[in-house]
Amino acid sequence: MNKKTGGIVAGAAAVVAVVAVVFVVLGPDDDSVAGRGDPPTVGQMQNFLIAGTRLPGPTQTWSDGDGKTITLADFRGKVVLVNFWASWCAPCLRELPSINTLQEDLGGDQFEVVAINIDQQGKRVAEPFAQRLKLDALELYLDPRGRISRGVGVQVMPTTILYDRDGLEIGRMEGPAEWDQVDSKNLMRFYIDEPSPS
Repeated sequence: MNKKTGGIVAGAAAVVAVVAVVFVVLGPDDDSVAGRGDPPTVGQMQNFLIAGTRLPGPTQTWSDGDGKTITLADFRGKVVLVNFWASWCAPCLRELPSINTLQEDLGGDQFEVVAINIDQQGKRVAEPFAQRLKLDALELYLDPRGRISRGVGVQVMPTTILYDRDGLEIGRMEGPAEWDQVDSKNLMRFYIDEPSPS
């Protein structure tokens, strides 16, 4: 073997070794549990706090715009993003259009955005704000007595909580975000694609 051929073989061996190391470190590029890696909490989602242990979601109720009683269990089988907002919360109002777009883009059989208004005056105050902000992809949900917001420990507005298909809390964000950005959608898709824990 001459020097030129030997150099090519050595170079090829080095490339193969590097590829093998990268594969071992990064794992296979598939959607299996082993290859999923960590949730993509970057950019807009850098302040999203993953729950150390997934605990059951709330049993408290809220209502829709027609006064029908709703619970988290009504959404069983879907990944659910619950957002708490109020008319007096400027950051809430700024982020709501992006929440609406997220529902437009990802909402369906696998995923649902639930935006719950906590104004004490209920529908009389919440509905005009929802109309003004053109929240046409979101149902009007109301918690004027603070049952559900207290039940989940809302202390900062807005607060947004993500639940898995079995109603267990995945994590939460305290404060606003742009929910229609790539970072946010990637995090939602990560959990939409996750096998059900049950």
